Amino acid sequence: MQTHTQWLWRSGVLLGVVALAACNAGGVEEGAVLESSEAELACNVSQQCANGTSVSCTGAGGICISGTDSGGWVDCDGTRTYCPSTTPCTCQPTRFQVGTTGVSFSCNSAYIQARNTLLAQMAAQCPKGTCNAVETRYPCESPDPETERAVGVSYEFSCMGPPNCQ
Repeated sequence: MQTHTQWLWRSGVLLGVVALAACNAGGVEEGAVLESSEAELACNVSQQCANGTSVSCTGAGGICISGTDSGGWVDCDGTRTYCPSTTPCTCQPTRFQVGTTGVSFSCNSAYIQARNTLLAQMAAQCPKGTCNAVETRYPCESPDPETERAVGVSYEFSCMGPPNCQ
């Protein structure tokens, strides 16, 4: 005698086979090629610049946008390209602050480690360069007097801009 659970399981398998057969009712011709939908995700965008040139980009991830602020730009998959400009770079008024602590076998090495980390952060935040940078170096400490020295460093700075300056 068949139990209720066995009956449900067999019915589910039967429905699955029928559904799969129905999906393939039209069949696929021999030699047919199924196309990828990745091409549908690609996008392309362009922007006319004020100086008569244009910028464009293609994105594989399907995210392409453009804008007219800062002289015009295009952005594909998170990478922004600005229209060329003859605008000179100037020190922008907005101030930023970053800080970290370096740890090493000597105070000087700890300072260099912290400073290099901060300079990389500043360069990422200000692609056209920094200006009016003020460094603050904190006293060297010994969390573990036998092996470690720690030095805190912070920078207050402004970025050169606008983003499309030359």
